[in-house]
Amino acid sequence: MLIFLNSLFAFVFYLGASSAGGNPWNAEIPNSVVGLSGSCVVIPCKFNYPSDGKTYNEFTGIWNKDASDIIYHKETSKINSKFKGRTTLLGDLHHKNCTLKIYSLHHSDAGLYMFRIEIKDFNQYSYEESKVSITVKDLPEQPIISVNEEVMSQKEKTATCMVSHSCPSDPPQITWNHEGTHTSQSQPQDHGQWRLTSSLTFTPSREDHNKPLNCSAEFSGGKKVTSSKTLKVKYPPYNLNVKSNSPVKENTSVELICSCDSNPPASFQWISLNGSVLANGPNYKLNHVSRTEAISCTASNTEGKNSSGPQRINVLYPPEIKKESFCKSEPTVCVCIVDSNPPSEVKWLGPSGAFPSSSIEQNGFLTIFTLQGWEGFPDAIHCFASNSEGNSVITIQVPNHRMIIYIVVATAAVLVTLVVISVCVTKRHCRCKAQEQHLNDMKADPNEMKTTPKSGLQSVMTSHVDKMKMKQSMLTRKNK
Repeated sequence: MLIFLNSLFAFVFYLGASSAGGNPWNAEIPNSVVGLSGSCVVIPCKFNYPSDGKTYNEFTGIWNKDASDIIYHKETSKINSKFKGRTTLLGDLHHKNCTLKIYSLHHSDAGLYMFRIEIKDFNQYSYEESKVSITVKDLPEQPIISVNEEVMSQKEKTATCMVSHSCPSDPPQITWNHEGTHTSQSQPQDHGQWRLTSSLTFTPSREDHNKPLNCSAEFSGGKKVTSSKTLKVKYPPYNLNVKSNSPVKENTSVELICSCDSNPPASFQWISLNGSVLANGPNYKLNHVSRTEAISCTASNTEGKNSSGPQRINVLYPPEIKKESFCKSEPTVCVCIVDSNPPSEVKWLGPSGAFPSSSIEQNGFLTIFTLQGWEGFPDAIHCFASNSEGNSVITIQVPNHRMIIYIVVATAAVLVTLVVISVCVTKRHCRCKAQEQHLNDMKADPNEMKTTPKSGLQSVMTSHVDKMKMKQSMLTRKNK
């Protein structure tokens, strides 16, 4: 009897559904959906019913798991306790959208799910032919990075990172390990999956060569996955370095090595100071090397060219004390300038022993040793320089400041004497010229009186009168 009633109900239902005509009862739901444990899952759903041109305003959407447990109902009291607070209907039933979202997915949530619609004053239907299977996985899929791994330094490049997920309302967060400009977009895929694509526009540098470009995706629930690509950055030669296999002595041979950092590997040339090419390759043997020898290395590849500039060879040679070494007085200071490699040690030698330098200044291969004098400093001192290659000595005279004072005083006395003599000669010459002028004036007009300052011409006239009187007296005596 029960079987009969059920069959009858099914038949009547079939007739009602068929007679509605127009649109049949059907639903568009994916066969399967994969969700991540701890994250959410969205089941896209669209349904249809035979409305026969009529409009209905009251709908009740119900989702069941395994055809028995109610996991979603607008009356929350009817929801299975395992799903309370974890499900929500995203779709609008008035627009035939029955999309469901399940939060905090558990492994126990795996199974078959079915949608049922109840339309007031019309009918109700369970879409058993459109069940969806939910699979719960522990780990998300690895992101997929797309980038040309061989890039050029300082030229902008774009990389993309794609990751699949099942929760469009709470997509994973994508991060990169390289600075740049980020953009993201999410697109629906089949089986309830979504694809999130993040683009990174960045400028690689030589420091990125052979370094990983990482893309990390962190899902709701805290799970995180990372993928990487190793960048191959092309860049011109830099950090050129010229060195010898060991220190070399003067007039011997040395093997030079040129190296640099570049990608692709660089080719090398050795250039002399006058610009001529000496050899090709990273190694060069230089014969009869001198302390002033300098050579440059040039490296080039497809990305550019660079030069080390003139490089002085590390040549070992004994001390050479420069002729510019000196001593001065007031105060007494002696300076000894030594050219050597390796740097020299200097001792100052005097009659009473050896003295250490007061200060030492290093300037390349030149070393300047200074000795401050003291009371009783000797008239001459020896600068003795030595290193692993030999030694050298020079004697430096100290100027005697007392002798300088004597010479200055004597010179001043001579100058004063010359000035006094010059003044006297000048005065005497002027007096003679005045007497001569007076005699000439007398011859021109003996009776004319001349007015002359007492300080000069009057005394001359007095002397002249006296001489005339003396001549007159002598003539009188002779006549007698």
